[in-house]
Amino acid sequence: MKIELKGFERLQAAVKSDEEKEPNFYDYQDKLAWVVDRAKHYQEKTGIPYLEIIEKWEENRDYWYMNYYQDANQPLLTDENVCVFDTVDDFKKAVGQDGFYCPKCEGISKKPYECTCEKCDWKSYGLFRTMGKGVYIFIKSTMLGNEIFEPVKFRR
Repeated sequence: MKIELKGFERLQAAVKSDEEKEPNFYDYQDKLAWVVDRAKHYQEKTGIPYLEIIEKWEENRDYWYMNYYQDANQPLLTDENVCVFDTVDDFKKAVGQDGFYCPKCEGISKKPYECTCEKCDWKSYGLFRTMGKGVYIFIKSTMLGNEIFEPVKFRR
């Protein structure tokens, strides 16, 4: 019978396993410390306990932790292009119905993750993401964040 590990314990087990398999390949403990530090930063900015944040990150992680945990996926919540909302409804109210700027064609898309403009198939979750022209949205109620196209209402 396999026991399902939770959050931080799952991450610790993955680090330990990698250290045993490839002890000098990466600084695995350094990555673990980065995750804890980043989760504590999120705790400071959102009031959500850092272990709950790690739990949610681990629930959603479906690839190697060394690639998953990085600034692109868990940016500092003080960065200029990061917005924090209490709920999804708060986010929807702030964004409104005006659409999102596509970073490739610069048209206005109806969707935040995929361009709906004619002859453009850009995705915010692709290799080049939003090319630095998007916004990272973190929703406290779900403890999840994603990079999206810049909402029209957010343009300065």
